[in-house]
Amino acid sequence: MFSEDMFANRINLDNPWWSSGHVEQEYTKAMPRFFLEKFYRYLTLDGVRRAILLMGPRRVGKTWLIQHAIARLLDREGVPAKNIVFLPIDVPVYHGCELEELVWAACKISGASPATDRLYVFFDEIQYKKGWETSLKTLTDSYPNICFAASGSAASVLATGSRESGAGRFTDLKLAPLSFYEYVKMIGQDERLFESMEQANRCFVEYVNFGGYPELVVNQAVREDTRQFIQRDIVDKVLLRDLPSLYHIDDVRDLQAFFSYVAFHSGTIQTYEGLSQSSGLSKHTILNLLQYLEEAFLIMRHDRIDINALSLKRAMQFKLYLTNPSLRAAMFQPVKPGDEPYFGHVVETAISAQLGIGEDRYDWKYANWRTGKEQRELDFVRINAGTQRPEAAMEIKWSDGPYDHPAEIKDAVAFARNNGLKMLTVTSRSQEGVKRMDDIELSFVPTARFAYDLGKGADDVK
Repeated sequence: MFSEDMFANRINLDNPWWSSGHVEQEYTKAMPRFFLEKFYRYLTLDGVRRAILLMGPRRVGKTWLIQHAIARLLDREGVPAKNIVFLPIDVPVYHGCELEELVWAACKISGASPATDRLYVFFDEIQYKKGWETSLKTLTDSYPNICFAASGSAASVLATGSRESGAGRFTDLKLAPLSFYEYVKMIGQDERLFESMEQANRCFVEYVNFGGYPELVVNQAVREDTRQFIQRDIVDKVLLRDLPSLYHIDDVRDLQAFFSYVAFHSGTIQTYEGLSQSSGLSKHTILNLLQYLEEAFLIMRHDRIDINALSLKRAMQFKLYLTNPSLRAAMFQPVKPGDEPYFGHVVETAISAQLGIGEDRYDWKYANWRTGKEQRELDFVRINAGTQRPEAAMEIKWSDGPYDHPAEIKDAVAFARNNGLKMLTVTSRSQEGVKRMDDIELSFVPTARFAYDLGKGADDVK
């Protein structure tokens, strides 16, 4: 279908360092993702015959991360340019080619030898190659001199392939959207930002509206057309192309409408019955769509526990959060303080996004229970994986009211007392300090500072 010249031209285009000796400036002029340190450690491990599988949502910087890693290999390790191969699998010219064929074809053009040279081969969006998991495992086994790394945006397809075909041969890594901490660093700020809570809060509002995607931060042209960037490059590609092709979805209109509903109501309590009534879809369809959206890294589900921190046997109620708060703003409109209840939900979504960065992200639940005729709630509870008991609790507020009137959070205090917690974290708009309500210590911290510290803690352990 494609001529050899077209094939060669495309491979040369994807690997400009073969002729220039360096990665294109559009990548290297911007600060790398913090995750680069972890990714690079795995790339440069000697004597380990494992492929690296980098998973994450669309447009959070997987290709950007790979390009920065290539720049380091060239500059820091002195790897010959011809020994580094980058192959975006979703490019039409490469369709129909086996992974091994692509490697040999690229090396024929660059002058490297797959049989003897120490090579670094990167496959981008590998889920679009049918049978990729078997092919990648075979390559890893057959070419101990080559370090293979692959990226992709479909968690289920990648994780299942890694688990079933790549057991012992793949290392799975997840790249999350920008944390608030990383966003602050990327715009050239540091902890001195918090010397003025007014300035810090403005920065946090910018983050929840625009800060989850690296390109929105560093590219002014993209920033000026946020809605088009999000709609075309993220929502449409995932909902109209990725999910339908990977899961054989026939009617994408249901998927689009359902995701729009979930995105608008991010941070709210949902039930299968309620989602079914709101969307007009069956509960079975709802279950499937939630699974697809989670596996595309678009949403995250938090399960419910009761006043005694017990999970319900039939968990029909849950909270849904976008993995990236700026996705909601781009799909609808930016939010600002005073846009209640939406701003409160977006702030809660932003905190959920920080929790979603760490390895303990699945340990977080929310508490909801009934006292008399009234529903009570606590936003976030971390359950110890070993004891299955609460070890931390957080109430998220964009208000200084509870600092002056702790009785406003009596429900959260009741949960802490009932479960033997001695301390409860409460976020505020600007107030910081420690108070007590009966035997419970209330640790107040501004929401912006809290989000920054959560992101910093997760990024520091990478």
